[in-house]
Amino acid sequence: MKKQLLLLVFATLLLSRVYAQLTPFMEGRLQFTLDSVCNRFKYKGVTAAVLIPDQGIWKGTYGYSHESVRITPDMAFGMGSNTKTFICALLLKMQENNLLSLDDTIGTWITGYPNINGSATIRQCLNHTSGIAEYFSAKVNDSLFTNPNKIWIKPEILTLADTPEFAPGEGWTYSNSNYIIAGMIIESVLDKPVNQAMREWILDSAGFNHTFFYGEPNDAPMPHQWTMNLTGTSLVDMNEFELNLLPQLYSLATTAGAMFTTAEENVLFWSKLASGQLLSSQSMAEMMEWVSVTSNLSYGLGIFLNKNYMNGRTIIGHGGTYLGSITENMVDTLSGITVSVLTNQDSLGNAHVANNIMRALHRTALRAPAVGIADADHNGPLQLYPNPANTQVWITADAVGSTVRLMDLQGRLVIAQTGINTLNVATVPNGVYIIQLDKDGYTYHQRLVVQHD
Repeated sequence: MKKQLLLLVFATLLLSRVYAQLTPFMEGRLQFTLDSVCNRFKYKGVTAAVLIPDQGIWKGTYGYSHESVRITPDMAFGMGSNTKTFICALLLKMQENNLLSLDDTIGTWITGYPNINGSATIRQCLNHTSGIAEYFSAKVNDSLFTNPNKIWIKPEILTLADTPEFAPGEGWTYSNSNYIIAGMIIESVLDKPVNQAMREWILDSAGFNHTFFYGEPNDAPMPHQWTMNLTGTSLVDMNEFELNLLPQLYSLATTAGAMFTTAEENVLFWSKLASGQLLSSQSMAEMMEWVSVTSNLSYGLGIFLNKNYMNGRTIIGHGGTYLGSITENMVDTLSGITVSVLTNQDSLGNAHVANNIMRALHRTALRAPAVGIADADHNGPLQLYPNPANTQVWITADAVGSTVRLMDLQGRLVIAQTGINTLNVATVPNGVYIIQLDKDGYTYHQRLVVQHD
């Protein structure tokens, strides 16, 4: 059953994709959706991107970095544990080139740590079945304030890992220590820093110029990061905090969560990954060998599978959280719609970002016309007469009892009504509009021209 699901997901995603600009109508709807959700929940700053296969990409922003500095689409946000997916892609690429095998034991490279079981494999680290314990602990908290200028190196970080949770392969537990080990192996095999290896093996070939590790030179502006973890009661601007803790924090996160990216590059990464443009088919099959976490949630190599989760769809993706940032990403395995959302605050949590912002953007994208506005005519049960219209528009009898909306090309609602099959457009200005009809779980679209005599 697991293999059948894997093949279904993989076959669905291995489709040619076209990356262009969405119609003004859809761009307006997505921005309206982002603004509405963020206004409601008082988000600080958000950057987001939505990719609809064979239609295009939308990128939008909301809110502020700090003071009067607004979030802009070119800003690079911390992606947190989304970094793990990039690390897995790099290791799979190295395996494709016969530099290592994911079934190699980590003891080949990692020795001298009493709580690191060298018999665990690279694969078990990447899918969190190694049993190796988490390294974030009270020792880390003490270091932040007693030695705020400290920069951690990976061998030091591994000494923080506690007693193993279980023997390799005997369970599943999410542990950042696994990806510190992964980073050490990459550097040992390639004899170069991970950031340089990531650039050469993954980022440059994909054209990602604004995806990077913290501290790497890059011309992408970075927003201020806001955290509640330093006070427990209110958001604090980490960039203006009395202690500059960011260098130490990101040295601790390193290959488990220290990468930054723009929403546009992140949504492209997930779409390219899922559609087989970054890795071979064999590597993708290995990445999506799932280990069950709960009845609906499974983990592969740096990637989650969540069944019937997002608006009833099964998705793959990986979120991330760190002080001052939260990221959520998804690829709809049925439609290929891909969504990336990054925030510059940690106070609302991953579930909030996923269940509110990401869910709303995905729902809006599902309502996109199958093609551009110019081809939206004769769509399903939604038929209009006359078109162009002067005062009154009659809608097919199938529309009775359903919700009908008249939208302008910026996605703004002009008229909404339920239960009747006519629209009065006598006071609507001349122009081109889109009528949406919600019926039987689907949204149909029809272009309407309003032309008064």
